[in-house]
Amino acid sequence: MLQRLDSYHCNLIGLGILIVLEIAIGSLVQNSYYLTVINLCMIFGIASVGLTVLMGYAGLISLGQSAFFGIGAYVSANLATNLNVEPVLALMIGAMAAGVIGWLIARPLLRLSDLYFAMASLAFGIIAYILFGQMRGITGGLDPGFSSAPFSVLGWRLGDTRSMYWVCATSLAIVALFVLNLVHSRFGRALKALGSSEIAADGLGISVVAYKAMALAISAGITGVAGGLFAFFLRSFNSSAFGFNLSIELLVMVIVGSVRSVWGALLGATLVTVLPSLLDRFEDYKLFAYGVAMVIIVMIMPEGLFQAMIEASQKLISRRKPT
Repeated sequence: MLQRLDSYHCNLIGLGILIVLEIAIGSLVQNSYYLTVINLCMIFGIASVGLTVLMGYAGLISLGQSAFFGIGAYVSANLATNLNVEPVLALMIGAMAAGVIGWLIARPLLRLSDLYFAMASLAFGIIAYILFGQMRGITGGLDPGFSSAPFSVLGWRLGDTRSMYWVCATSLAIVALFVLNLVHSRFGRALKALGSSEIAADGLGISVVAYKAMALAISAGITGVAGGLFAFFLRSFNSSAFGFNLSIELLVMVIVGSVRSVWGALLGATLVTVLPSLLDRFEDYKLFAYGVAMVIIVMIMPEGLFQAMIEASQKLISRRKPT
């Protein structure tokens, strides 16, 4: 019990550090390009946290997260643009729509084993991508895509990158707080039991299908939040943004950072988002260097980069303690 409370308090301290960093970055960084990259890091970080709930705790690998990302984007953008719904409410409805669809598809998909579940989620993502491209009246398809004027949140016009930064930063802090409380709750402990052994969890009276379905719904809803923020930030996009590559990138973010940690997911999202930008000067070798870096991290640090950093810090502290 004490260890669990200590872990929760450490995570709250980490959340406090995150908020301080967000305030410092928002106050000090003036370059619009840097703020754009940081905004994308936070948006994809939210989506990665959502995948962590499903993959790290429920033990399910989803290759269709791009579908929930796109649902959140299109529902939020259409409500705010065409129906003049307050963007905050539109964002919540978009997240709920993604979550409900995630829950609805969970029942049939969870009848499949883990590998077949991953393949079925991939098929769902591909079907959603095709629908995004064909439903031109709602999504704009591939050409011309969806476009909108700048949004206003509670009377605050989101006409530039800096104002959107604070929206993304606030959303990230809220999502992180929600997930941290979730994983330390009874529901979170049940998910951890499922991830360790479904048979043992079932023996303890945990409804395997119900908890996994709820985990998929929560993961989809959080990913829908990221999609809505993506739509509000870019304001002009097409269905190609929600293809299979996005699902793979989100998966890589979680694997590289840490499957079982919110902070690892955020670290992985930052690395995967920033690294291609740093390699722009090496265009001919960018894909090769990117792939090599990912493979090295996965091979040397199978638990993720964040967990490796924690273990290295613990070893360093233990060595400095007097014997």
